Amino acid sequence: MLRAALRSLLQHKLRLSLTLLAVVVGVAFVAGTYIFTDSLKRSFDALFTSPQPDVTVTVDSALGGQGGAPGGPAGDQTPTLPGALVTTVSRVDGVAAAYGVVTADGALVIGADGKVVGQAGPPARGTTWVPDPAISPLTLASGSAPTGPDQVALLDSTAKAAGVAVGDIVRLDTPGGPATPRVVGIVTRGIGGSDGATLAVFDLPTAQKLLLQDGDRVTSIVVRADPGVSQAALAARIQAVLPSGTKTQTGAQRSADIADRLATAFQFINIFLLTFAFIALFVAIFLIFNTFSMLVAQRTRELALLRAVGASRGQVRRSVLAEAFVLGLVAAALGVIGGVVVSQGLRLLLTAFGADLPSGPLVIEPRTILVSLVVGVLVTVVSAYVPARRAAIVPPVAAMRDEVSLPARSLLVRTILGAVLLLLAVATARAGLGTPDDATRAAQLVGASALGALVAVIALAPILGRAVLRVLAAPFAGSAVGRLARENGRRNPRRTAATASALAIGLALMTTIGVIASSTKASVADVIDRTIGADFVVFGAKFQPFSPDVYDAIKDTPDASVVTYVRQVPIKVAADQNVLTGVEPERFARVVDLTFVSGSMSSLGLGGAVVDDKTAKDLKLSVGQTVTGTFVNGTGTLVVRGVYKAAGAYSGWITSVPTLMSIGARELDTAVYVKVAPGAEPAAVRADLDRELAAFPSVTVLDQASLKDEINGQFDRVFGFIYALLALAVIVAFIGIVNTLALSVHERRREVGLLRAVGTSRPQIRRMVVLEAVLISVFGAALGVVLGLVYGALLQKVLEPQGVTVLAIPTAQIGWFLGLSVVGGMVAALWPAFTASRLDVLRAIASE
Repeated sequence: MLRAALRSLLQHKLRLSLTLLAVVVGVAFVAGTYIFTDSLKRSFDALFTSPQPDVTVTVDSALGGQGGAPGGPAGDQTPTLPGALVTTVSRVDGVAAAYGVVTADGALVIGADGKVVGQAGPPARGTTWVPDPAISPLTLASGSAPTGPDQVALLDSTAKAAGVAVGDIVRLDTPGGPATPRVVGIVTRGIGGSDGATLAVFDLPTAQKLLLQDGDRVTSIVVRADPGVSQAALAARIQAVLPSGTKTQTGAQRSADIADRLATAFQFINIFLLTFAFIALFVAIFLIFNTFSMLVAQRTRELALLRAVGASRGQVRRSVLAEAFVLGLVAAALGVIGGVVVSQGLRLLLTAFGADLPSGPLVIEPRTILVSLVVGVLVTVVSAYVPARRAAIVPPVAAMRDEVSLPARSLLVRTILGAVLLLLAVATARAGLGTPDDATRAAQLVGASALGALVAVIALAPILGRAVLRVLAAPFAGSAVGRLARENGRRNPRRTAATASALAIGLALMTTIGVIASSTKASVADVIDRTIGADFVVFGAKFQPFSPDVYDAIKDTPDASVVTYVRQVPIKVAADQNVLTGVEPERFARVVDLTFVSGSMSSLGLGGAVVDDKTAKDLKLSVGQTVTGTFVNGTGTLVVRGVYKAAGAYSGWITSVPTLMSIGARELDTAVYVKVAPGAEPAAVRADLDRELAAFPSVTVLDQASLKDEINGQFDRVFGFIYALLALAVIVAFIGIVNTLALSVHERRREVGLLRAVGTSRPQIRRMVVLEAVLISVFGAALGVVLGLVYGALLQKVLEPQGVTVLAIPTAQIGWFLGLSVVGGMVAALWPAFTASRLDVLRAIASE
């Protein structure tokens, strides 16, 4: 039986080739994901081999990150230590050397084209040169270390991107103002290539001035231990002399912390990418099921002869599964090879969408090969199990009949099951919408409902297909070719449903994402239209805070009725971490229209603040209450003077600038708002702003339309990346259409021969096959689009508390989906249609 299975596999190798391709695509995505993330991990391994301080001293801050807030980007403030602490640490027994270090974002490098160097996402970082190779993570590749206010060293990738070399003058824009130092050195670090971040290296006094605007503070202290002194013992000694609010970390602890964070990040990447890989494999299941079902149907007499010569049902079933096993094994092996290509494709795709990844060697772990083989074989064998069971029920007597076919099964059970699942999906969705106060729970219920509805639609697809294909084919019902194509599609509803369902899955996901994307962008536009009263907003590059010199340069702009700035710092109240925005209350109220539930902004005063309604509800706050906030460099109290309705990104705490500065915030602005005076020409004001800000290349002036485009551009990159990954499932679905039609043509070769014999021309045969493919494609696309629209709308309702308040249907995008399904169906049908039209008439009629 094994030999018979292998011979059968070789005999039908052309028919199985497209099935093989579908499995290869899915397995290649799985293997490529592992190869990509393992290679990326290897690139970061240099972090653990490069020199590390034996002990690092930093601020023990309760703040773990930053959140969104009014005025634009997240708040920024670097925790700092007194510079005098460096001397205290250096005197501890066992300390060989101690160095103050300043590391902060905001050191923007300006290229020869006058634009900021680097990607939009990764930071523009500045740091201090540590003159101790034993503990410095940076290595001088050429030139010398910076030693004065007019000198800088650049990371090799930064220098290359900026187009400068040792000896050149480079323009910088920093929190301390613009600078034009000379590049005296090029440095490298353990990670090869670039991760998109830029790095400028200064001596300590220069870094303190440009990055902190404070000549007596540092962000950390790095320590080298005396020979024979353990890191743990030295850290304990140093901790004993440190004031409260500081902490020590050994080199080993620091490495472990970095390793944990990287492991978490890579785990997320793995899960994210593997999700799309398994979507593609799930779609491939329909193709495999269809292929083996059709092959079993076509080989009914062959299987009956095996039964007649003594093969048991189990042997027949195992022979079909053996074919599937070998097919899966070959596909998995090819998928591993294809995974190398996919891993490089993922790198190129991420680069195209704005990520700049470090370089490194390709890494293929044994785990990658094992998982790929298991996945490929398992998916193929499981998909072929039902057809194998059907093969086993062929009776031996069937070998004696002229016409042999497997009995058609009733759709009653399948239809009832689909209807029950659909009702459960509706009930689950209603339960999800009934929990607006628990967004996570609501999303889980709607997600479960979507899965149930998808399975229900797949179960009901054979019944739906009969009716829908009749409607879709109505424009062609006047021709014999159109009627034949329609009836060919309706003849085997299970096969048509399986083929269409594969396409429906991909398009349902893409439509859902499309609805969420368009709703998110529409909600952003709505917030900007309703909330921002300013005509122009000035933001820093990479949403970095910028020098107050920008505000000073434009505050007296002619024909501007209001020019005001905002500043931000992170704040933590109880367990809620947010951003505290400092504003000029009277001016801010004229450029940002917030709706107050209670209180107002007019009575802020020193120490007062207003808070959004969601935060107030979570923390059970009301007007007049006093709260204690934790900031980067300490704690302070705020009195609640008002509660306003959150509007998209406009949320969090708002206070006056004097209050913000009293807690130790740096003099850095995060946005400047400009309102044009009544009767003035906005274009003239914009020209004045551009002229005054020409000296500040790191800031950008945006009108309301440009602000929407800027924000929506970020969403487009994220959703575009998801579309690109989902496209793989759609490609697999179209491969399924090609395969189904090719096998269908082989199955109907006698019928095609008879059509040719009674006068049907070759072009008519081709049109019949192409039209059948188009009908199946449009049917699958319609199922997917309808399902995607429903659950896109449901998810928008779930996301309303997070600011997605407007439902927007991407009609143009849906039109593209339907149009591409027609084109895809036509392309998928080309080979089967050509094959059908070229069949030899006499041979086709004589075939069994």
